[in-house]
Amino acid sequence: MPFMEWRNSYSVGVVRLDTQHKRMIHIINALHDAMEAPGGQDRVERVLEELLEYVQSHFADEEKAMAQAGYPSLALHQQKHRAMKVEVERLLRLEREGGVVPNRLMIFLKDWLAKHIGRTDRQYAEALKAAHIV
Repeated sequence: MPFMEWRNSYSVGVVRLDTQHKRMIHIINALHDAMEAPGGQDRVERVLEELLEYVQSHFADEEKAMAQAGYPSLALHQQKHRAMKVEVERLLRLEREGGVVPNRLMIFLKDWLAKHIGRTDRQYAEALKAAHIV
């Protein structure tokens, strides 16, 4: 059973962004699997790096779409993206310094993603639809 599953309530109604959100959930599940595997420390670091790279790419695409739509809360949304990126980078640094990424990381990622997609991202959905960004 995966650590986190996609729910239809996460959909923002923009296929490419929903696809990216699903990919982030997939990476989080891969990270969970790596943490559970014996001797999976190298894999944990690789998956964390993949997550950071993917998050940066996704955030850039999402913010571009919001800017094109003239979304009024873009600056606040960007601030939330930066805070998440900083936290993932911090955890990656800890991992590289020989620390073990704790289960609280998994809880943080799951909670942040579920709340961010399910609440914050859904707020821009109407603006993107009105601007015909689908």
